[in-house]
Amino acid sequence: MNIIGVGKVLPREISADSIKSGIEIEGIYEPEDFDIKKYIKYKGLRSLTKATNLAIASVSEAIKDAGEKYELHSSERIGVFVGSTLNPTDAAFHFMSDVYEASADFVSPLKFSSSVLNSISGWTSIVFGITGLNSTVISGNLSGIDALKMATTYINNDVIDIAIVTAVEGNEEGSIYHMGNNSHSINAIAGAITVIIEKNEGHAAINKIHSFQHYEKNREKIIFNLEQELKIGKYKNIIYGSTNSNDELISEYLRDNMSTQDINIINTSKSIGTSNSLSGFLKLITSLDLEGETLIIETNEVGNDSILKINSGNKEDLI
Repeated sequence: MNIIGVGKVLPREISADSIKSGIEIEGIYEPEDFDIKKYIKYKGLRSLTKATNLAIASVSEAIKDAGEKYELHSSERIGVFVGSTLNPTDAAFHFMSDVYEASADFVSPLKFSSSVLNSISGWTSIVFGITGLNSTVISGNLSGIDALKMATTYINNDVIDIAIVTAVEGNEEGSIYHMGNNSHSINAIAGAITVIIEKNEGHAAINKIHSFQHYEKNREKIIFNLEQELKIGKYKNIIYGSTNSNDELISEYLRDNMSTQDINIINTSKSIGTSNSLSGFLKLITSLDLEGETLIIETNEVGNDSILKINSGNKEDLI
């Protein structure tokens, strides 16, 4: 799959360069002075959640980046896929706050639609006039990558020609409480990243997405699958770090087996924190700033995991 457009709405401190250099985040990092009107003029967006507006803004940037490659396609042949972990929690929090603080008589019906799981992808389709396939994936750290995998399946099966794939986290009060249980500080990034993909080959390409599952008692399955990928390919870069207990397992394996090889290894745990669906896409945009083939490892504490092969080509050829 060729990446023809990239859109990012992230805090100023967060970029491929800062992640590569090992920036350590503390607290919640958010896009500064974010205003959806700076990205697109469309009525009714102010009433939506922050996450929805972040997603729409990043899609707008990605469409601009893709240019004619996007405009060539009809609206019914474009798919929209969103990976988002805790944003429905924020929407529900906004909706129910009025009930708890006042009464049900003061609940705004406008807030209810944002609590529907498919709200972000639905609004994206509405704003940009897209009538093709529309779906939302919620699967922890893998939300963005699973949405990407779903999109590639529909493109390969000729259901759509291109796909807009967005990972977004608003990290508002509702979801932050859920993550920290109000007992300890959370290090996380709020923002959105969108990639637009098509089947044609290009310099910035997703060569493979290998997904699997592990459980508490068989974490070595992650290492087994990593070993298999390393046997069949030569990589210049490895990016991992999902801010869970799998990180040390992977670190130990790489220390023991990769120390004598000329491979650039980047651990993103301290650079991205608990960023849920953004975790995989932050690794993805970092890989696009590297030369050659990159292996991205993304895991959940327990459950689904993925290993991606990314070919960035040469930096001067990148989108």
